[in-house]
Amino acid sequence: MATLPELDLESLRLLVWIDELGSISAAAGRAGISQPSASAKLREFEARWRLLLVHRSTHGSHLTTDGKAVAAWAASVLHESELMQRSMAALGSRRRSGLVVAASLTIAEYMLPRWLGELNVIHEEIGVVLRVVNSAAAIRLVRQAQADLGFIETTEIPTDLSSREVGTDMVEIAVVPTHPWALASTRVPLQELQAAQYLLREPGSGTRTTFEVALGTTLNVSFEASSTAALIGAALAGLGPAVVSTTAVVGHIQSGRLVAVAHPLNLIRPLTAIWNPSRPLKDAAAKLLGIVAANIESPS
Repeated sequence: MATLPELDLESLRLLVWIDELGSISAAAGRAGISQPSASAKLREFEARWRLLLVHRSTHGSHLTTDGKAVAAWAASVLHESELMQRSMAALGSRRRSGLVVAASLTIAEYMLPRWLGELNVIHEEIGVVLRVVNSAAAIRLVRQAQADLGFIETTEIPTDLSSREVGTDMVEIAVVPTHPWALASTRVPLQELQAAQYLLREPGSGTRTTFEVALGTTLNVSFEASSTAALIGAALAGLGPAVVSTTAVVGHIQSGRLVAVAHPLNLIRPLTAIWNPSRPLKDAAAKLLGIVAANIESPS
């Protein structure tokens, strides 16, 4: 079997940023390198894989169809690489850790950093290990005493665990502006929604569970990923409707790159903290819950 070329993460990041920012120079700026260096790196990447990924012109740069597909895959690879880095760093800090938190993706990426930052300012002595998993895995880790505190994004709250709602979120069906659902003048009927194929998170994720319960039927999946960024990238590439958290996709909707589909479903879901009632709640976990509660009562 022929040996495949090695993946270059820096080139993959440049592709994702070109798709997001609209030019090689802007992507180079975010990467902290010169525009000629970024162009050279991308040309070498294209030559290595024998693909044309970036269309270059005097009016700027944009990804080709192949480029959009690679960027969608790259988003997933980069996300998994970051999770691996975080996990390896967590292994090195486990001995000094005072708190292990398991959190599903939206909470881990968009809410927990702020909460943990406040915890660190007030209690510098508390070390935290964060495990970014889906809701089903977070529940399992709390049950098995492998996490002191969990944060989940599903409507199905486990009754054998102690829980506290810490907010709400909405699941969005997002499509490109040229999709028939984006052009519809009325809400998409339930029967049509049930028959469609979707870009979805993996089984066990709160996003997928919320959508499946609301839709009331078995889901038709055309693309599955454990990364929200990968789903959004696939939607931007025109691969179909993506089912993702509003929090994660709001920027793309505001910019007009994606459109939120009008539908009759109730896709509001609770964000919930969970812990094992058979184990005393650690002081650090109680302090974090207090910070979360304060943020809910006085949002900024």
